[in-house]
Amino acid sequence: MTPLTFPSRRNAAWALLVVATTLAGTAVAAHPVGADQLANERAQAQALATRIDQLGLQEAALSERYDGALIALHLAGTRVAAASRALAKAHAGQVRTLSFLRAEAVQAYEGAGTQVELGGGAPLKDVEQALFRQELMDSAASSEQDTLDRYRLATALEGTAHQQLVAARNADAVVVARLEADRQAVQAAQDKLVASEDQVNGRIATLVAEIRRQELLAAERAAAARLAAERAAAARLAAEAAAAERQAQLQAEARQQHAVHAQDLQLPLTTLPGQAPPTTAPQAPPTTAFQAPPSSSGAATAVAAAESRVGDPYVWGAAGPGAFDCSGLVEWAWAQAGVYLPHYSGAQYADTTHIPMSDLQPGDLVFPADPGEHVAMYVGNGDIVEAPYTGAYVHVVPLSSFFVLASRVG
Repeated sequence: MTPLTFPSRRNAAWALLVVATTLAGTAVAAHPVGADQLANERAQAQALATRIDQLGLQEAALSERYDGALIALHLAGTRVAAASRALAKAHAGQVRTLSFLRAEAVQAYEGAGTQVELGGGAPLKDVEQALFRQELMDSAASSEQDTLDRYRLATALEGTAHQQLVAARNADAVVVARLEADRQAVQAAQDKLVASEDQVNGRIATLVAEIRRQELLAAERAAAARLAAERAAAARLAAEAAAAERQAQLQAEARQQHAVHAQDLQLPLTTLPGQAPPTTAPQAPPTTAFQAPPSSSGAATAVAAAESRVGDPYVWGAAGPGAFDCSGLVEWAWAQAGVYLPHYSGAQYADTTHIPMSDLQPGDLVFPADPGEHVAMYVGNGDIVEAPYTGAYVHVVPLSSFFVLASRVG
């Protein structure tokens, strides 16, 4: 199986399975793994995945709010800058106005010269001119004071508005900082949950590997028991055949002795007293070894190639010639017959012709319920050749109930 192409977490767990098998070791074997323990671990992993998804949604929402706060902060800064520019412009205008009024007042004062005494004999024209200039000076002073008052009021208002804008900008900055802190807190919590999920998945992989190892051991024990039973049955048949042959031999000897005795006595050849007429000794039914249906030359080449690698180590992602994973062995073996399959068990099942398990012929491929998890090659006489898992070697073993799907190459 190719480690980076598995389409689901289930297939990823199988990839971890082959890595974790050697870690399980004999210590785990001393305590058989149960389905309840595996179910509990998977339930915990599912709960963690659900919580991680929830935190992901929470973090996404915080990120969106953070982006909105940044926009508000930018707008507040823009308003503060605009207010600062308006304040500076107003101040400059007021300064220019005051300077102009002061210049007018000085010019009016200097044009009037020494004020004319109204009680003297000054000409009427000079008196009117002096009064006019005095009135102008008083008006300028009054205007200057009004302008100064308006400037001070405008300055106060502008300053208050500016302070409010600065306060708003600072408040927006606090919101941004708080949102970023919240987002980081959620991210940290999510990272911890992901780490916990990885640990649980690691334990699941170890449990699955141990269960698989126990299944293989059970299958090997069942095959050994079946072989022992077949040998015992063959031994019984052989013993019965030998006994029947011995009985037939004894009866033949008895008839021969009776014939000799009858000839000596010139008696007709009959059966011995109390003996049934001679019959042909029962013969044991012929036994023949199971013969697989004939296979194509390509399949025979692929089977021979696969069996030639028995003893080579399993290596994750390897496809020969000295190490293999399960799909790598099938790919390499059929390549020797000129047929090129993909290096992934799921793709090998998809690219071949699906057949019933009852129609297996040498060279056919067998898979578990999920074809993306494992593949082996049927070699005939109820056996398969496979590269099983990390720490094991290519071997020929009896076909077990673990395999429920089959396909034919070509």
